[in-house]
Parts: sequence; structure tokens; C-alpha cells
Amino acid sequence: MQTTLPIIRLQSEYPFKKVISPEIELPAEFILVEKAGQGSFGEIYKIYNTITKTLHACKVEFKDTLQQNQQSLLVKEYNTLVQLKGIQYIPEPYQLVQQQEYKLIMMPYYGSGNLEELRKKQLHEKFSETCIIRLAYCIISAIESVQERKFIHRDIKPENFLVGSCGDHHNVYLIDFGLAKPYMDAQGMHIPKAENKGMVGTARYTSINSHLGSEQSRRDDLEAMCYVLMYLYNGQLPWQNLSCQTRQEKFLKILEAKQKLAIGQLEINIPTVLKQIYDHSKGLRFDEQPNYTKMKELCKEGFNKSRPYCFDWCTQDCKLKPYNDMNDGFKEYANEFWTSKQQQKGQITDQLWRSINKISTVQQMKEEDEQSLNEFPNIQTIKSFYKNKKP
Repeated sequence: MQTTLPIIRLQSEYPFKKVISPEIELPAEFILVEKAGQGSFGEIYKIYNTITKTLHACKVEFKDTLQQNQQSLLVKEYNTLVQLKGIQYIPEPYQLVQQQEYKLIMMPYYGSGNLEELRKKQLHEKFSETCIIRLAYCIISAIESVQERKFIHRDIKPENFLVGSCGDHHNVYLIDFGLAKPYMDAQGMHIPKAENKGMVGTARYTSINSHLGSEQSRRDDLEAMCYVLMYLYNGQLPWQNLSCQTRQEKFLKILEAKQKLAIGQLEINIPTVLKQIYDHSKGLRFDEQPNYTKMKELCKEGFNKSRPYCFDWCTQDCKLKPYNDMNDGFKEYANEFWTSKQQQKGQITDQLWRSINKISTVQQMKEEDEQSLNEFPNIQTIKSFYKNKKP
């Protein structure tokens, strides 16, 4: 079956913007382009490879940030990403570099943006029902893959989902694993239920259990996912824009609204499929494995057949089908797409490894025991994309 994948040809030189360059060391062929975002424990920069003509991302944690947090969340995130290596839905970091004044991770850069940015570009600043159901399928697949590796994310929000560019724009990537943690111990036992842990995540989307200070488990990532999808479908949530005097009062009102939703005293306009997934997540026990297959089957049953395979951000009915199990009868096309994507990714990664090895790094720090962390401000996402370039 012959297909033509979209090709992106970069300019010989990237149109640089003026940046205030931080004192960080990069391989000679990399140029710092501009600051792309600010997080509570790191800054995101675009970096440009003058040899491969590709954009990448660099996440930097400086010494003053380390002193405030008393542990390196960037090193913790890198250690987690290494254990998640090979998952289709997780950007793969190229390298961790540790210097006296900073630590950094070199990563892919996706250009389409995150789900919050894409939502704002839509009519009425919300996604259609078809798009939400397809997003649910993709996000469930990403969460399932992470949880199969015995990790929970604990900060599911629209800004932490990136969309690939052009031929990769049906893929959704889960990022920012600074708050992630294992839910299984070294002996394969589920972590015990605990209270008084402090809220972890982003208040707008985190689970009721997290608000109450309970230890999170697999069910909490799914509950947070449901709030994210409700938000993207409606453009807002009932617990936004509350009039509160203090942060504590705001968190309490958000909790009360979510509790009312759980018992049917608060109505939110959502697709039936999403309501079924939400009910499933709320019905799970602390250590119970979610039924990922059933949730994805619900999504497949709800797909709008009149507009196959496309999301609201697609410029046209592009016919790309990157998911085998989502596209019954089109596996040949899907396999060809995925093989081509992996080959391009491998070529770029090989070139980067040769460059990155020129940097002398210190021994990777041992991950410290994670402490319960209160809610961080929203972390600006890394946006990245793969550039398909043929000789």
C-alpha cells in the first residue's frame, strides 16, 4: 500500500529570537534559541541543532531552585523517564547533564502545542464530542502504559499533554513526571493506603482523595483525566473562578464541588462515554487495577464514523491512522506510519547521542525518597516535534 507522509523541510537557519542566555553548556552544534516556559522547579528552552536542522527542548534546574526544594526534582524526573523508556506516549530524554550550578535534560520538542493551547484555538474554546472521545482513548492508552510500568503520574492536566506535528499530530504525549512515583514496592507489593499526605497535583484537576490528603493510586490518575476531559469539552469547570479570600478556602470549595459531582448533586454536560469512564474511576478500590480495555472499548464504540480518525486540530480529513487497535481494517497503513516514525526518530537520536557524548557529566545522583509535596503552580509544558527530513 503506497502512502505519502507529510514532509517538513526546515530552513537552513532557524529564525532566532533575542534571548537572555543562561550560563549552561551545550554541545557545539546546539544553539540556545529562546526560553519556552517556566516551571516551579525548572525552565524550558528551545535549542536548535545546526547540523540536523531540528529543534529540541532543554529543561534546566538551577542551583537556587535545588536549595528551595532540597532535592533535585529534575533528576527524579529523569530517573522516572528512564524507567518508562520505550513507551510510545512518553517523550524519550536524550541525556541528563549535571553540573555544579545546574542540571538539565535534553529532550524532544513538539510544535503543535499542548491541549490547553489547542483548546483556546477552537471555536468557543472547547473541543467537540468526537474529539473528546478520541482524546479519552489516547489519554487512557498513555496512562495505561505508565501504570503498567508501576508508576502513577499524579499531575494529570491539559498542559501536560503535547500533540505531535504534521504526520505525528494524532499522537498525544504525556510529559512532566516531576511528581510521579511508583505505586509498587521492590517486592511487587502495592503501596499501603495512607492519610495526611498533603494534596499533590493541580487543584483544578486532582482527585478527591488527593484533596483529602490520601495516598494516590491508579484510580486517581483516571479521575483527574476525567476532570481534564470535562474541562476541554465545556471550556470550563463549575469550580473555576470562585470568589475566595484564601487559597485554603479555594481548595475547600473545589473539593466540595467535586464531591457533589460524585454523588450526583452537581451536573456537568459531558458525553455518555465520559460519564461511564468517570463512574468506573470513582468505583475503583485503592489498590484495584482499572479496566483499561473496557474504557477503550467504550471510546471505540463512541467514535463518530462520519469524521474518521481526525481531531479538532486537524486542518483536514487527513486519514492518518497511527493506532492499530483504534483503526480496525487499516493495520497495514498504521504499521507503515509507525515504522516510518520510529526510523526518523532513531536517526535523530543517533545524531544527538554523538553530540551529547562530548559533554562531560558527573555521576547520576541517586534518587532520594520522595516526600509528599503540596500543589505546585502550573508547570509550563515542553512543546516538541519531530522534523521529518529526507536527504
